[in-house]
Amino acid sequence: MKAVVLTGTGGYDVLRAQERPDPTAGPGEIRIAVKAAGINFADTMARVGLYPDAPKPPCVLGYEVAGVVESLGEGVSEHAIGDRVVAGTRFGGQAELVTVAATQAWPLPDALSFEQGAAFPVNYATAYAALIVMGSLREGDRVLIQGAGGGVGISATQIARNAGAEIFGTASPSKHDAIRAEGVAHAIDYRAQDFEREVMRLTDGKGVDLVVDAQGPTSFRKDYRLLRPGGRLVMYGISENSREGKRDVLATLRSLVAMPTATMPWWKSLLLMNENKGVFGLNMLKWWDTEGDFDRLVEPLMSDLEAGRLRPVVAEAFPFERAGDAHRFIAERRNVGKVVLLPQ
Repeated sequence: MKAVVLTGTGGYDVLRAQERPDPTAGPGEIRIAVKAAGINFADTMARVGLYPDAPKPPCVLGYEVAGVVESLGEGVSEHAIGDRVVAGTRFGGQAELVTVAATQAWPLPDALSFEQGAAFPVNYATAYAALIVMGSLREGDRVLIQGAGGGVGISATQIARNAGAEIFGTASPSKHDAIRAEGVAHAIDYRAQDFEREVMRLTDGKGVDLVVDAQGPTSFRKDYRLLRPGGRLVMYGISENSREGKRDVLATLRSLVAMPTATMPWWKSLLLMNENKGVFGLNMLKWWDTEGDFDRLVEPLMSDLEAGRLRPVVAEAFPFERAGDAHRFIAERRNVGKVVLLPQ
């Protein structure tokens, strides 16, 4: 089979389309003929050597796919050959064939393309975990979604919109119309505006109930200050540590230095109690390791996906041979929604 192989850590050219052995479906597994594979932040961090949980190169990355069930392992009854499915893959997804536990595949609604299907499992599970499981988002709450134009950002916006929240979203100006169309009431230009000041202005100094952010300590400090009593901050990444597709050692050191001096309360328990705020960290791979699946996060979303109340947005689809270009596209923040890879 053809796959996108991470041949080493570094720039975009370390991603190469190569031939790899076909996987075999074992007991309780299905083999999927992949039609589209998602790219996630973890993939881009693994490429530059900043994701310690990734397999060592050479390896195949990829956490999610959409495709057709091609063969069944022993004991599988919940799927049939030819079924259109989406699946979580936990590495190995960026290939023509992938095997997964049968329980980690869900039906792909007929109204959605394979590209849209590949944009669903990880982004929406992450957004649901941040907003609903950890963030306890309710109707009428105010939520700030950092990076509202990205894959997780669009997913979070749709989930927050369906929950009846008032949504504040940061994005570059070229993405404002797109994020407003998904449900953002207050689009903020993070490049030209201080988002902390702007949110406080828009809320008459009251702040917000929830912030979800994958940028890093530079913005985490401001996020925390924006929380009103009872507010929650959910951190799920450190994208500021990667610049222009390369490992930014200086940025990493700055983040590490900023952590203990930030206005963050993980080591200030008394402050946390006195300010009536909560801080959560979210790592989806660790979640997967602990629970063994994403069922608690994906199953509640399936009815909305099937009904069209959730609709994955695909920014661009690249063939396997242009995986490096796809990573560059993400690093340059050109995407509104998900970037996916296609075997052909």
